[in-house]
Order: sequence, then structure tokens, then C-alpha cells
Amino acid sequence: MKKISIVALSALSLALLSGCSHKIASTPAVMVYDGSNVDYSQMETYKVSKICKALSASSGDTTITAAAKAGGISKIKHVDTSFEYNTFLFWQNGHKQCVTVYGE
Repeated sequence: MKKISIVALSALSLALLSGCSHKIASTPAVMVYDGSNVDYSQMETYKVSKICKALSASSGDTTITAAAKAGGISKIKHVDTSFEYNTFLFWQNGHKQCVTVYGE
């Protein structure tokens, strides 16, 4: 009985000490989005810029501003955010956070 409690205590300590320290933070947008002024039938005519960052990476810029600069967009019409990953059989890997900006 004493041996089982020592094993259980050791397993619990190991689980607590080896916890994952991964953090996903999301900053709320400062601008207000009013989609009523966007002509969605013209989406294929807009410039598109998409940037992604691996969730395992500690640095990387996936802000709306960075995506607009990367695509040479000065007037933003629409923004999409997504989480993407690859699937192989039952495993998912390569998790990424992406921002897609549409505009002129």
C-alpha cells in the first residue's frame, strides 16, 4: 500500500513538473469592422495577402498591419483569421495561426 502511494505521488509530481507552457494570446482589434460597406461580389478583384506563424514559434508577426504591408495593401476591405494544420491519418501537426487581408 505504501509503495502504491509513493508511485502515485511520484507520477503526480512528474505530471505537474512537466506541464506544457504553450500560450496563445489574442489581442482585440482596435478598429471597428463594418462589413455592410464591402461589396463581397468583388472579392476576387481585391489584392490578397496571407501571413502565417507556427504556433510552436515564440516569435512572428501575424497582425493585420503586417499582412497589409506584406501585400502592399493600403486600404483594407476584409480580414480573415484562421488556424491551419496538416493531417496524416489520425495525427494533426504543423499548427499555424494565419491572417488573410483583402484590399486595395
